[in-house]
Amino acid sequence: MVGIIKLFKNMISMVNVQEFRQRFISTTILSFLFLFLILLGNPFVSIFFSLFFSFVFFEYEKLTSKILRKLQVFKILFLQVIFLFFTIFEIYKIEIFYLFFNNNITFLFIAVFFNIIFLFCKKSNLIIFILSNLIIVSFFALIAILHFPNGLYTILYAVILVSTMDIFAYLGGKLFGKRKIIPSVSKGKTVEGTMIGMASTILVSFFIKDLMSFNVANSLIYGFFIAVLAFSGDLLESAFKRKIGVKDSGKLIPGHGGLMDRLDGYFVVIPFLYISIS
Repeated sequence: MVGIIKLFKNMISMVNVQEFRQRFISTTILSFLFLFLILLGNPFVSIFFSLFFSFVFFEYEKLTSKILRKLQVFKILFLQVIFLFFTIFEIYKIEIFYLFFNNNITFLFIAVFFNIIFLFCKKSNLIIFILSNLIIVSFFALIAILHFPNGLYTILYAVILVSTMDIFAYLGGKLFGKRKIIPSVSKGKTVEGTMIGMASTILVSFFIKDLMSFNVANSLIYGFFIAVLAFSGDLLESAFKRKIGVKDSGKLIPGHGGLMDRLDGYFVVIPFLYISIS
Protein backbone atom coordinates (compact mmCIF):
# COMPACT_ATOMS: atom_id res chain seq x y z
CA MET A 1 0.00 0.00 0.00
CA VAL A 2 2.81 2.38 0.89
CA GLY A 3 4.48 1.56 -2.43
CA ILE A 4 1.28 2.37 -4.37
CA ILE A 5 0.89 5.70 -2.57
CA LYS A 6 4.54 6.55 -3.29
CA LEU A 7 4.09 5.65 -6.96
CA PHE A 8 0.95 7.82 -7.16
CA LYS A 9 2.80 10.77 -5.60
CA ASN A 10 5.62 10.33 -8.11
CA MET A 11 3.12 10.38 -10.97
CA ILE A 12 1.45 13.54 -9.64
CA SER A 13 4.81 15.25 -9.24
CA MET A 14 5.67 14.38 -12.84
CA VAL A 15 2.56 16.13 -14.13
CA ASN A 16 3.86 19.30 -12.54
CA VAL A 17 7.21 19.03 -14.26
CA GLN A 18 7.43 21.54 -17.08
CA GLU A 19 9.30 19.20 -19.43
CA PHE A 20 6.64 16.50 -19.10
CA ARG A 21 3.81 18.98 -19.75
CA GLN A 22 5.63 20.32 -22.80
CA ARG A 23 6.25 16.81 -24.18
CA PHE A 24 2.60 15.86 -23.67
CA ILE A 25 1.25 19.02 -25.33
CA SER A 26 3.71 18.77 -28.23
CA THR A 27 2.92 15.09 -28.80
CA THR A 28 -0.83 15.83 -28.76
CA ILE A 29 -0.52 18.68 -31.28
CA LEU A 30 1.74 16.66 -33.58
CA SER A 31 -0.64 13.70 -33.39
CA PHE A 32 -3.61 15.83 -34.40
CA LEU A 33 -1.56 17.35 -37.24
CA PHE A 34 -0.69 13.91 -38.53
CA LEU A 35 -4.30 12.70 -38.26
CA PHE A 36 -5.38 15.78 -40.24
CA LEU A 37 -2.86 14.87 -42.95
CA ILE A 38 -4.14 11.29 -42.96
CA LEU A 39 -7.66 12.59 -43.51
CA LEU A 40 -6.46 14.73 -46.42
CA GLY A 41 -4.74 11.69 -47.92
CA ASN A 42 -2.52 11.66 -50.98
CA PRO A 43 -1.14 13.61 -52.76
CA PHE A 44 -1.21 16.14 -49.88
CA VAL A 45 0.60 13.86 -47.41
CA SER A 46 3.38 13.02 -49.86
CA ILE A 47 3.94 16.64 -50.89
CA PHE A 48 3.93 17.74 -47.24
CA PHE A 49 6.65 15.26 -46.31
CA SER A 50 8.76 16.03 -49.39
CA LEU A 51 8.84 19.67 -48.26
CA PHE A 52 9.13 18.76 -44.59
CA PHE A 53 12.32 16.75 -45.09
CA SER A 54 14.12 19.81 -46.47
CA PHE A 55 13.66 21.39 -43.02
CA VAL A 56 15.00 18.21 -41.43
CA PHE A 57 18.14 18.44 -43.56
CA PHE A 58 18.42 22.16 -42.88
CA GLU A 59 18.45 21.38 -39.13
CA TYR A 60 20.94 18.57 -39.68
CA GLU A 61 23.34 20.78 -41.65
CA LYS A 62 23.12 23.54 -39.04
CA LEU A 63 24.13 21.01 -36.39
CA THR A 64 27.18 19.82 -38.30
CA SER A 65 28.47 23.35 -38.99
CA LYS A 66 28.40 26.54 -36.95
CA ILE A 67 27.72 28.55 -40.11
CA LEU A 68 25.79 27.25 -43.12
CA ARG A 69 28.05 27.55 -46.14
CA LYS A 70 26.97 27.96 -49.76
CA LEU A 71 27.82 24.34 -50.54
CA GLN A 72 25.54 23.13 -47.73
CA VAL A 73 22.68 25.34 -48.93
CA PHE A 74 23.20 23.95 -52.43
CA LYS A 75 23.07 20.41 -51.01
CA ILE A 76 19.77 21.08 -49.23
CA LEU A 77 18.23 22.65 -52.36
CA PHE A 78 19.48 19.83 -54.60
CA LEU A 79 18.05 17.16 -52.30
CA GLN A 80 14.77 19.07 -52.11
CA VAL A 81 14.51 19.01 -55.90
CA ILE A 82 15.21 15.26 -55.91
CA PHE A 83 12.61 14.71 -53.18
CA LEU A 84 9.97 16.71 -55.06
CA PHE A 85 10.64 15.02 -58.41
CA PHE A 86 10.46 11.60 -56.81
CA THR A 87 7.20 12.51 -55.05
CA ILE A 88 5.62 13.81 -58.26
CA PHE A 89 6.73 10.73 -60.20
CA GLU A 90 5.23 8.49 -57.53
CA ILE A 91 1.95 10.43 -57.46
CA TYR A 92 1.48 10.23 -61.23
CA LYS A 93 3.02 6.73 -61.57
CA ILE A 94 5.71 7.89 -63.96
CA GLU A 95 8.57 5.43 -64.43
CA ILE A 96 11.98 6.62 -65.69
CA PHE A 97 13.66 3.29 -66.35
CA TYR A 98 10.74 0.90 -66.16
CA LEU A 99 12.65 -2.09 -67.56
CA PHE A 100 15.68 -1.72 -65.29
CA PHE A 101 15.04 0.11 -62.02
CA ASN A 102 11.99 1.54 -60.31
CA ASN A 103 11.82 5.20 -59.30
CA ASN A 104 12.71 4.45 -55.70
CA ILE A 105 16.07 2.89 -56.58
CA THR A 106 16.87 5.51 -59.24
CA PHE A 107 16.19 8.61 -57.16
CA LEU A 108 17.60 7.06 -53.99
CA PHE A 109 20.86 6.27 -55.78
CA ILE A 110 21.15 9.85 -57.08
CA ALA A 111 20.44 11.39 -53.65
CA VAL A 112 22.74 9.07 -51.69
CA PHE A 113 25.55 9.32 -54.25
CA PHE A 114 25.42 13.13 -54.14
CA ASN A 115 25.29 13.08 -50.34
CA ILE A 116 28.27 10.70 -50.06
CA ILE A 117 30.39 12.95 -52.29
CA PHE A 118 29.48 15.92 -50.10
CA LEU A 119 30.30 14.00 -46.90
CA PHE A 120 33.68 12.92 -48.26
CA CYS A 121 34.48 16.52 -49.16
CA LYS A 122 33.66 17.53 -45.57
CA LYS A 123 35.62 14.55 -44.18
CA SER A 124 32.67 13.57 -42.00
CA ASN A 125 32.97 10.93 -39.29
CA LEU A 126 31.15 7.57 -39.36
CA ILE A 127 28.15 8.59 -37.20
CA ILE A 128 27.45 11.67 -39.31
CA PHE A 129 27.87 9.57 -42.46
CA ILE A 130 25.38 6.91 -41.29
CA LEU A 131 22.75 9.31 -39.94
CA SER A 132 22.86 11.60 -42.97
CA ASN A 133 22.23 8.77 -45.42
CA LEU A 134 19.69 7.15 -43.12
CA ILE A 135 17.58 10.33 -43.22
CA ILE A 136 17.58 10.16 -47.03
CA VAL A 137 16.72 6.45 -47.09
CA SER A 138 13.86 6.99 -44.62
CA PHE A 139 12.36 9.70 -46.83
CA PHE A 140 12.27 7.51 -49.93
CA ALA A 141 10.89 4.59 -47.90
CA LEU A 142 8.21 6.89 -46.44
CA ILE A 143 7.01 8.19 -49.82
CA ALA A 144 7.07 4.70 -51.31
CA ILE A 145 4.99 3.33 -48.39
CA LEU A 146 2.47 6.17 -48.72
CA HIS A 147 1.72 4.92 -52.24
CA PHE A 148 1.15 1.33 -51.17
CA PRO A 149 -2.54 0.25 -51.11
CA ASN A 150 -2.53 0.35 -47.30
CA GLY A 151 0.18 3.02 -47.08
CA LEU A 152 -1.55 5.65 -44.95
CA TYR A 153 -2.53 3.07 -42.34
CA THR A 154 1.01 1.66 -42.36
CA ILE A 155 2.45 5.07 -41.50
CA LEU A 156 -0.27 5.63 -38.90
CA TYR A 157 0.68 2.26 -37.37
CA ALA A 158 4.35 3.34 -37.24
CA VAL A 159 3.49 6.71 -35.69
CA ILE A 160 1.38 5.12 -32.95
CA LEU A 161 4.04 2.56 -32.04
CA VAL A 162 7.04 4.90 -32.14
CA SER A 163 5.10 7.45 -30.06
CA THR A 164 4.18 4.68 -27.59
CA MET A 165 7.82 3.67 -27.25
CA ASP A 166 8.89 7.28 -26.74
CA ILE A 167 6.21 8.18 -24.19
CA PHE A 168 6.30 5.02 -22.07
CA ALA A 169 10.08 4.73 -22.07
CA TYR A 170 10.17 8.32 -20.82
CA LEU A 171 7.49 7.71 -18.16
CA GLY A 172 8.99 4.37 -17.13
CA GLY A 173 12.42 5.92 -16.79
CA LYS A 174 11.12 8.79 -14.68
CA LEU A 175 9.08 6.54 -12.39
CA PHE A 176 11.21 3.41 -12.10
CA GLY A 177 14.52 4.13 -13.81
CA LYS A 178 17.62 3.29 -11.79
CA ARG A 179 20.13 1.58 -14.09
CA LYS A 180 21.47 3.60 -17.01
CA ILE A 181 21.44 1.54 -20.17
CA ILE A 182 24.29 3.25 -22.10
CA PRO A 183 25.43 6.28 -20.04
CA SER A 184 28.34 7.00 -22.39
CA VAL A 185 25.83 7.77 -25.16
CA SER A 186 22.68 8.89 -23.35
CA LYS A 187 22.49 9.73 -19.65
CA GLY A 188 18.68 9.77 -19.56
CA LYS A 189 17.88 6.28 -20.88
CA THR A 190 17.42 3.53 -18.32
CA VAL A 191 17.00 -0.23 -18.51
CA GLU A 192 13.67 -0.04 -16.68
CA GLY A 193 12.28 2.72 -18.89
CA THR A 194 13.36 0.92 -22.06
CA MET A 195 11.76 -2.35 -20.94
CA ILE A 196 8.49 -0.60 -20.07
CA GLY A 197 8.54 1.21 -23.42
CA MET A 198 9.13 -2.02 -25.32
CA ALA A 199 6.42 -3.94 -23.45
CA SER A 200 3.93 -1.10 -24.04
CA THR A 201 4.79 -0.94 -27.75
CA ILE A 202 4.29 -4.69 -28.21
CA LEU A 203 0.96 -4.50 -26.36
CA VAL A 204 -0.30 -1.54 -28.41
CA SER A 205 0.80 -3.29 -31.61
CA PHE A 206 -1.47 -6.18 -30.64
CA PHE A 207 -4.44 -3.86 -30.03
CA ILE A 208 -4.06 -2.03 -33.38
CA LYS A 209 -3.13 -5.09 -35.46
CA ASP A 210 -6.21 -4.56 -37.68
CA LEU A 211 -4.55 -1.46 -39.14
CA MET A 212 -2.07 -3.80 -40.82
CA SER A 213 -4.32 -6.87 -41.07
CA PHE A 214 -1.82 -8.72 -38.86
CA ASN A 215 -2.50 -11.90 -36.98
CA VAL A 216 -1.56 -12.07 -33.28
CA ALA A 217 1.95 -13.45 -33.91
CA ASN A 218 2.81 -10.83 -36.53
CA SER A 219 1.52 -8.01 -34.36
CA LEU A 220 3.75 -9.08 -31.47
CA ILE A 221 6.80 -9.60 -33.72
CA TYR A 222 6.39 -6.24 -35.45
CA GLY A 223 5.76 -4.52 -32.12
CA PHE A 224 9.01 -5.94 -30.76
CA PHE A 225 11.12 -4.99 -33.79
CA ILE A 226 9.66 -1.50 -34.04
CA ALA A 227 10.35 -0.91 -30.34
CA VAL A 228 13.97 -2.08 -30.73
CA LEU A 229 14.50 -0.04 -33.91
CA ALA A 230 12.91 3.11 -32.48
CA PHE A 231 15.22 2.80 -29.49
CA SER A 232 18.20 2.23 -31.84
CA GLY A 233 17.35 5.35 -33.85
CA ASP A 234 17.12 7.34 -30.62
CA LEU A 235 20.53 6.03 -29.52
CA LEU A 236 22.08 6.83 -32.91
CA GLU A 237 20.89 10.42 -32.72
CA SER A 238 22.08 10.67 -29.12
CA ALA A 239 25.52 9.49 -30.23
CA PHE A 240 25.43 12.04 -33.06
CA LYS A 241 24.54 14.90 -30.68
CA ARG A 242 27.19 13.83 -28.21
CA LYS A 243 29.75 13.74 -31.03
CA ILE A 244 28.99 17.31 -32.09
CA GLY A 245 28.45 18.53 -28.50
CA VAL A 246 24.77 19.56 -28.38
CA LYS A 247 21.90 18.54 -26.06
CA ASP A 248 19.02 18.97 -28.52
CA SER A 249 18.91 19.20 -32.30
CA GLY A 250 16.88 22.40 -32.01
CA LYS A 251 14.18 24.24 -30.04
CA LEU A 252 11.28 24.02 -32.48
CA ILE A 253 9.22 21.46 -30.51
CA PRO A 254 8.81 22.25 -26.76
CA GLY A 255 9.79 19.34 -24.54
CA HIS A 256 11.33 17.41 -27.43
CA GLY A 257 13.87 19.77 -29.00
CA GLY A 258 14.21 19.89 -32.75
CA LEU A 259 12.77 17.93 -35.67
CA MET A 260 15.48 15.28 -35.49
CA ASP A 261 14.82 14.75 -31.78
CA ARG A 262 11.21 13.91 -32.64
CA LEU A 263 11.92 11.84 -35.75
CA ASP A 264 15.01 9.85 -34.73
CA GLY A 265 13.13 6.58 -34.25
CA TYR A 266 11.42 6.88 -37.64
CA PHE A 267 14.75 7.09 -39.48
CA VAL A 268 15.20 3.37 -38.73
CA VAL A 269 11.60 2.15 -38.38
CA ILE A 270 10.32 3.44 -41.75
CA PRO A 271 13.01 1.69 -43.87
CA PHE A 272 12.37 -1.51 -41.89
CA LEU A 273 8.64 -1.34 -42.65
CA TYR A 274 9.29 -0.67 -46.33
CA ILE A 275 11.63 -3.67 -46.64
CA SER A 276 9.40 -6.00 -44.65
CA ILE A 277 6.08 -5.27 -46.35
CA SER A 278 7.12 -4.46 -49.94
